[in-house]
Formats: sequence, C-alpha cells, structure tokens
Amino acid sequence: MTRECVWRTAAKLSLVLAGVVLSTWGARADAQEEAIPDSVATDVAASKTETAGEATFAASPDVKETATAAAEATPEEVKAEVDWALSAGGAVNTGNTKSWNIYSGSDFKLLKEKHTLTMAALFSFGRADVAPTDPTTSYSTVSKQFFFDSRYEYFFTDMDAVWASLGYRWDPLAGFKAQLLVNGGYLHAFIKNEKHYFAGRVGYSYTFEHYEVPPSLLTENSNIHGLLAALDYENRLNEHVEFLSSIVTIYNLNNIDVQNASPFQDIRIYLTAALLSKVNDKLAFEARFLMLYDRIPAALAKTDTTTIFSLVYTIM
Repeated sequence: MTRECVWRTAAKLSLVLAGVVLSTWGARADAQEEAIPDSVATDVAASKTETAGEATFAASPDVKETATAAAEATPEEVKAEVDWALSAGGAVNTGNTKSWNIYSGSDFKLLKEKHTLTMAALFSFGRADVAPTDPTTSYSTVSKQFFFDSRYEYFFTDMDAVWASLGYRWDPLAGFKAQLLVNGGYLHAFIKNEKHYFAGRVGYSYTFEHYEVPPSLLTENSNIHGLLAALDYENRLNEHVEFLSSIVTIYNLNNIDVQNASPFQDIRIYLTAALLSKVNDKLAFEARFLMLYDRIPAALAKTDTTTIFSLVYTIM
C-alpha cells in the first residue's frame, strides 16, 4: 500500500471517530437537559442557581408572616349586653273616693359571658282624703315606699352559678325606717333557653331592720339570720309579651326578740310578678304585683301588697 492510500484511510477513520464522538456528546447533553427541572433551568439561563436550602429560605418570609399574624390574632372580645328601662305610672280618684298615687321605677340588666348583674328600684307615693264627706278633713299620706334590689350571678357552668344580692326597703307606714337584706348562695337553672328561664336558689340571708316606732326603749333594731329558698321564672311568650316572676322564702335561724319568734317561726315571703307588653322597641306597658308577707310582723298587718300599672321606656 502506498503512503497516499495510508493517509486517505487514516483521514476517513478520523472523520468516522469524530462523528461518533459528536453524536455521543449531543445525546448526553440532551439527556442532562431533560433531567434538569424547569425551575432550575430557568435560574441557569439567568446565570443564577439556588440550592434547595436557599429556595426554601426565600419562600419562608410569607410562612413566617402568616404564623406571626396567627399568633398575634386574638379572639374578638365579647361585648356586654345592656338593658336599661325607666317606668312611671299613676292613678287619680275623685267623687266618693278622693286619692292620687304616683309610681316610678328603673330596671337595669347587664349580661357578659358568664356574668349577670340586675338592679331594680321602685318608688310609690300616694295621698287620700279618708273622709271625703267631712269638709274639715284633708288629704293624708296613705302610701310611701321605696324598694331597691340588686343581684349578681356568676355561671361557672351553663346551668350552675353562685349569686349574691343586696336589697333595701324604706316603708314607714309598714313600720320600717330601713330594712336591709344581704343574701348569697347557689343557683341551678332547670330550664334556660331563649323563651324560658326557670331556676332555683338556696343560700344564706341576713336582714337588718330599723323600726319607725321602736317596740321598747332598748330595742330599735333587729338582726335576723335566715335560710333562703327561691324560685325565678321568666317566659317570653312572644316577641311582644314577657312575663317575669320571683318568689323568695326566708326562714329565721335565730331568735327574734322584737317579734318573740323562735327559729323557723318567722317565715317571710317576697313575691314579684310582672307582665310586660311591648308597643315597639322602646315603649311598653307593664302590670306589676308585689306581695310582702311576714308571719310574725313587727307592724300590724302580716301582708302588704302593691299593684302598679305603668308605662316603660327603654333607654338602652
């Protein structure tokens, strides 16, 4: 073989090897390109490649902000529900009966989560001509009363609560310059829903009485310790009519010298019943009945009752 043939053969082999090498390198490049994720390929094209750790760190601020916002977020504070109403009423009689009476009152209620606070006040005053046919007689006071009552309840479960109350009575015609009641104990609700509320209360009662006419020079006051049992009932008959009632019974635990009463002899009952009929959201008519019973009274009568018809205006 001549030298020229050898060179030709060598040139052909070189061309063949070069083609094989180029085709092999192109296949590998295609395979690597397919193996690279699009997100990384984009960064490579932009001359920026991030490792997995760097990519996670870059996305973390949003996650941190969300977690921080969730940690800082607090539940919306429960707003207190407040009801406050004023009432007023009166009556005038002429002819064979000459008399007039006026009544005024206030009812306040605050509800917030497990807490309930109620306050009520009532004032009545009346005068009458006890002998209208006798021209020499004039009007005299036949009614003069003031009542105040407040009660706080804390519900430690949906149906159970502890409670405390404070009451005051000024009723000189019944023999009291002042009567103060401080009570407290346990409450259980038997029914508690939007339309009905029925609960029972038991507890301790303390009564301080300051008499208009002392029974003796040595006795002006009485301190009475008692056992209290009560029932409270509310019925919202419909959106316009509401019935409220409460009956409280107190049994004395100590001797009451003024009334010569041994323990459990001087039973006292306080009854309240009210029917409220709404005219609109602000105005309503109310009929209310109060009964105060004392088995061994310091004054003359065992039972005092008051019936009131009034107009109620809701402020809040």
